[in-house]
Formats: sequence, C-alpha cells, structure tokens
Amino acid sequence: MTTLSNTDAFLIRDASGNSYHGGDQEWFGSRKEYRKEAACGATTCANVLGYLAQTRPELAALAPYDLHDKDDFLTFMKTVYPYVRPGLIGIMPADFTRGASEYSAEFGFEFEYDTLTVPAASSKRPGADAMYKFLSAALADDLPVAFLNLSSGRVKNLDSYHWVTLVGIDAKAGVCHIVDNGRLLSVELKKWLKRSTLGGAFVVIEP
Repeated sequence: MTTLSNTDAFLIRDASGNSYHGGDQEWFGSRKEYRKEAACGATTCANVLGYLAQTRPELAALAPYDLHDKDDFLTFMKTVYPYVRPGLIGIMPADFTRGASEYSAEFGFEFEYDTLTVPAASSKRPGADAMYKFLSAALADDLPVAFLNLSSGRVKNLDSYHWVTLVGIDAKAGVCHIVDNGRLLSVELKKWLKRSTLGGAFVVIEP
C-alpha cells in the first residue's frame, strides 16, 4: 500500500463540527448551478494545490487560507475556479494542467506536469503494472494525483466525466483511495482500467 504522507491534510470541518475529506463542488451553492454540476476539475485542483501548500512550506503561498475550515476552503475553490473553468466538454488534462500552471504562476511558481493517458481504445491503454508504477511513484514522492474518469466501467462509487483526487493505491488488491466531494473512498482501479469504455487520465503536479 502506497499513500500520501499526510492524508489528514484533506480534513475539513464546518461551523457545526461536520467533517469532510477534501472540497465538495456542491459547496458552490444554488446560484451558480453550472459550478455545482461541473466544477469537479477546479475542486480537484484545489485539493492538489492545497496539499502541496500544506506539506511544503516553500509553497504555502499557493493557498493562503485555513484549508481545514470549510468556508476558507470554499474561498480557495472559488479562487482556483476561473483558471480551471469547464468548457462544453468539461476539463480535459491539457486544460487542467494549463489552468494549474496559470494559477501557480500568479504566485511566482513554475511546476512540471506528468500525465498518464488511458485511451478509449483498450488496445492502446497502459497495462495495470505501468499504471501502478506511475501512481506509486507519484505517491512515494508525496504528490497527490488528479484522476479524470470519463466512464466508470461499472465501478459503483466512481462517477463518469468526473475528476477526483487519488491519495493512495494498493496494487496487490487492485484498488485506490480517492478524495471525492468530501468523501474518502476505496475504488476498484483494476476493474476500472479493464472495463472503462472511454478511459481517462492521471495528472501529477511536480514542484
């Protein structure tokens, strides 16, 4: 099992004492329905950048908020959103990395990005071992992974056309742990790789 060093960095609490794992796009509220429905990319980007800001003191300026407070984290999500704004087909990996790069540049940071694409054609996909190697290497470097899932492949707790934050992987069991809309979930990653009809991608932001 390979995980991030501090998954508690994703813990968020509201004024009533309720706890969440990472941001939730539905926090954007009813007046901006499109953000509630389509801001998974911005929410995931906020999760990833927020983790980097908390675990690397030199990157703290990326997220000058109390990231364990729901109201503050929502403010952070709203700040990130204009950079990772979904288009007609949502947010593709190139859009995600461009937005994260433009946001980070505002604070004087320049990062590298590594993407593992999982094509729709199963014959062109990376094998499970290559996928595990990519993800394990990122997590071992204490880097969360932005995971775009275009079709769930009948994995019950994974939404299609959706970005989530991957925080751990158990290659032997074929599962990964994700932060998704305030929840920490275990997902059948091997099943997804085999059965997803549209594939997706994994994106790593490297300081």
